[in-house]
Amino acid sequence: MREEVARVLTLLPPTAHGIVLAVSGGADSLCLADAALAIGGRWRFVIAHLNHGLRGAEADADAAFVQAFAEARGVPCVVERVDVAVFAAAQKQSIEVAGRRARYMFFARVAEQFGAQAVALAHHADDQAETVLLRLLRGTGLSGLAGMRPIAPLPGAAHLLAVRPLLRITRAQTERYCALLGVQPRFDATNVDPRYRRNRVRHELLPLMATFNPNIHQTLARLADLAAEDAEVVRRCAEQTLAQIARTEPERIVFDRSAWRALVPGLQRATLREAVRLLTGASLAPPYNAIEEARAVLTSDAATGTIALTRDLRILVAWRTFTLTQRTSAPDVETAPL
Repeated sequence: MREEVARVLTLLPPTAHGIVLAVSGGADSLCLADAALAIGGRWRFVIAHLNHGLRGAEADADAAFVQAFAEARGVPCVVERVDVAVFAAAQKQSIEVAGRRARYMFFARVAEQFGAQAVALAHHADDQAETVLLRLLRGTGLSGLAGMRPIAPLPGAAHLLAVRPLLRITRAQTERYCALLGVQPRFDATNVDPRYRRNRVRHELLPLMATFNPNIHQTLARLADLAAEDAEVVRRCAEQTLAQIARTEPERIVFDRSAWRALVPGLQRATLREAVRLLTGASLAPPYNAIEEARAVLTSDAATGTIALTRDLRILVAWRTFTLTQRTSAPDVETAPL
């Protein structure tokens, strides 16, 4: 366990000397925190716990438990409470989505406060399998099938890193680790609530799939790794192609329209996604439908027009070129040939 945590932490860049340990009080996060603190090394740690305000006294007891866990190990700890139900209503999001967003915002604030460069999250192999299935059910491509990666930009705060040292560790292994420590993890009843789709995947779909393949968790984890490797090949190809058919200017990327139209559909999609990544720094690509709607216009005979690719990005279409730009920009749609 500690060897695996150490292996992943060493993948962080040398400048990442401060790490926020996200600790809920469950077996997985306690396992991660104990293993990381036992390793020590060049890293400075701070424990962060967010009370979502959804479970009353039980949630308050979770926060106190985490605070005591940190104090017993002499580690600074930040505990904060947010009313996720109110936050979800204000953002017009589900409790799950709002809760996840609130957590990442909180972790980013703690990282800034303590000068940390990374946030360690306790997602494990079972979580990875669930994530791959959820994305498959929703509809996804290679990048989605890649699931969660051991090191990636922190959602909502791309200047920080999210590190996930337990992606090769199962939930059962984290529970055994806590038992060996003599630590009784906290129980969160929302993790078995069937109203949440992830819980139904965890408690209904995966057990059913296990009757066909007893190693389904490992199979899905391997699928994620293979998809990530293939997605990186596609990304590098898109990067090279983009350099040949487009030019990057301040706040915009200008494509040679005929050169882009000559690409196979898969590379058309990939270059659009890569352009978005270069322009915004965002790790998440635009939705598939948005990409396809843009392709339909760009491969048509439309001489001019404007395409809303996302809420913040648009494509300005001209006869010889098309320009990906932020909505606040207003470049001339017809530019000189590339």
